[in-house]
Amino acid sequence: MRCSAGVIVLLAVAGCKGPPARLVAGLADTVVVNNANPVQMPMHVFDAAGHELPDSGRDIRFEWTSGARVPVSSRGVVHCTRAGDATIRASLGALVTHALVRCRPVHDLWGGGELNLLVGDSSPVLAFAPVDSAGHPVTLFTMGISYDSAIVTLEKWRLHARAPGEASVDFYIGDEWAHWWVQVYERAQSLEGIRPGDHRAVPVRLAGGEMLSLQLPPSPPTVSVTILPDRDTLRVPRLAMLGANCNGGFTTGQRGYWCFALHGASVVAYHPKEDHPKEEWRGMIAVARDKCRSGEVIAPCPAEVSAPRSVPHPRVP
Repeated sequence: MRCSAGVIVLLAVAGCKGPPARLVAGLADTVVVNNANPVQMPMHVFDAAGHELPDSGRDIRFEWTSGARVPVSSRGVVHCTRAGDATIRASLGALVTHALVRCRPVHDLWGGGELNLLVGDSSPVLAFAPVDSAGHPVTLFTMGISYDSAIVTLEKWRLHARAPGEASVDFYIGDEWAHWWVQVYERAQSLEGIRPGDHRAVPVRLAGGEMLSLQLPPSPPTVSVTILPDRDTLRVPRLAMLGANCNGGFTTGQRGYWCFALHGASVVAYHPKEDHPKEEWRGMIAVARDKCRSGEVIAPCPAEVSAPRSVPHPRVP
């Protein structure tokens, strides 16, 4: 009983907060705004003990005082139409603070694309570039980053592949974003026993006139097949799909296919004997089997729910 009473007392003490005593805008009263659209200024209200009082923020009043003519409403909605620095006054009763608003609107964020990695490998540096309305680089910015940390990690702007699977990596600056679609494969010697959701990469080394065939499991679910280049070769084996209905291929400038595999379907890697016959072409046949997204017993993997996601193309100048 004494333990229960103690818990009640602790909760009561933790819930006791004093009146507003301090206003803080952004980080140390400095706010970097990269949005080209109107955005609410971030303000925090604290009592004398340092407890935040989120409900008190709605009563704060704002006004421009100096610097660049940045439109700001009395409720703190800032509209950065061009680059410049302004001082904004925020008040809550007798409490007053002045915030430096640094407008650096970003109108586009170049970067993004598709990446194929092997477990344990790292990607090239993820290149991105925020630009203003004239296409000039914006060098002062804050950003958000999201990704599936079970599949990849991000360190020094490089992705490190942790586990097989697929991951979406997104960079956000202001109203803009850049997107990378990442497929991570585990090294394997065959496709035997490949299950829905598995990602495997099988090495292949072919002299002129040679080929290697790997049997694919029947759909549903669908499969995606691509060829990953070897690090030490300029040419990779070509791919052909047999017994499958596919989109993609080399004729569209791609190195891969997305397919509904029929019974007995296979992927064939080959090195045409008339094309650099004395060279050895090396790479990895990478196969990703889509996940089953339905719990239905009769058709657990219908093709219509296994359709590939659309992947934004990288935006470049």
